[in-house]
Amino acid sequence: MEKWIAIVADDLTGANDSGVQLTEKGVPTSVLFDLPDHSQTLDQGIVIDTNGRALLREEAYKKTKEAAQFIKEAGYRTIYKKMDSTLRGHIGTELKAMKDVFQPEFVFISPAFPALHRTTKDGIHYIKDQRVSDTEISRDPKHPVKESSIPTLIENEIGEKVGLLKKSALINRETFEQIVRSFQSQEICYLVCDAETEEDLKLFSKWMLQLSSKVIWAGSAGLAEVLPDVLQLHSIPAQRTITPCEQVVIVCGSLSLTTQKQVRTAAAKDDVIGVEVDTLKIFSPLWIEAQQVYINQCKSAIEEGKHVAIYVPSNVEIREKVKQAGESLGFSSYQIGEEISTALAEIVRNLASTYHHLNSFVLTGGDTAKETAKQLGGNGIRLIKQLEPGIPVGQLIGASRPLTVVTKAGAFGDDDSIYRAACELKGDIVYE
Repeated sequence: MEKWIAIVADDLTGANDSGVQLTEKGVPTSVLFDLPDHSQTLDQGIVIDTNGRALLREEAYKKTKEAAQFIKEAGYRTIYKKMDSTLRGHIGTELKAMKDVFQPEFVFISPAFPALHRTTKDGIHYIKDQRVSDTEISRDPKHPVKESSIPTLIENEIGEKVGLLKKSALINRETFEQIVRSFQSQEICYLVCDAETEEDLKLFSKWMLQLSSKVIWAGSAGLAEVLPDVLQLHSIPAQRTITPCEQVVIVCGSLSLTTQKQVRTAAAKDDVIGVEVDTLKIFSPLWIEAQQVYINQCKSAIEEGKHVAIYVPSNVEIREKVKQAGESLGFSSYQIGEEISTALAEIVRNLASTYHHLNSFVLTGGDTAKETAKQLGGNGIRLIKQLEPGIPVGQLIGASRPLTVVTKAGAFGDDDSIYRAACELKGDIVYE
């Protein structure tokens, strides 16, 4: 099979929401949790999730470089580095790892996702017209974003010069080329490009492609959505239907205020029972007993014929208490997150092994989504389609029985997005 495009992502929900953009264009695409064997049959599109966002910077560089090396040896034509549309993660470090492997002429960087109100103007990144450093993302427990200027953020992280392609200066293709060549003459290959609309993403990436074929593309699901058209990667979409299920298990490990509101909206529905997991108990000696109580609550809901929404609370006070409890046990902020993700995933694994009719899951928060998928026996996800922007659905690869999963990155969607996803899995509504 011809190898068209490979994406390297730093968390599972980001891997899925970028990879599904290829699926939407008819490019068969799988998300892989680990590096595959070279003898394995690979899809035309692959996404490798390095889990880099949950790692220390040095380890994120190493994992990204290993993924890039695999992709280079596998012979994929187009290389894409998935970035978070809110700039979380080790974005500069991972771009450097990609550059070190592929030695491109340019690294074209545009993390805007206009459909979800994430835009870049004069190099400053905005969420709903607010600088990203002025939003809740600046208080992210693992990767607080304190700098809204993308060039400054990357330069501070890797110590290399970054060029800025301002929309206001990009009057036409000739001007675009002059500015790019000027940066090239200064040996600046990292180029951050403004984008306030989807048309900006299409036009500027098209001009970039006309200048060079040795480009690493770097962006969010926004650029990933338009790039197949720019590169003329098209095929006939495969079967996009989902077999309806009886019940859905919703798992929310995201601390995003948007997702917290969504899961509580879902839990308030008549056909859903919410089970709130006290995260402080995860770090207490009595967690095993407490976990069994939560499992029993979920089982009662399932036996009533309800959907189940398992979630953790999130506010500044609770976050601080959990941080203190974890640190008292010697855990870093990364390890605290891992403990919470594992605790939730173990509950889901218990339910899935007890009730074999449970085959459909909505997973939110990258770390929790990946750990839950692994506990369910998965080593990847074959993407099917996108329900709405940033919310893809697919089939787990490697599980002992067919399992369907929807993943959602923390800050995506409106209040009803999680509940609508559950309704889609049940067959009550159908997205085309």
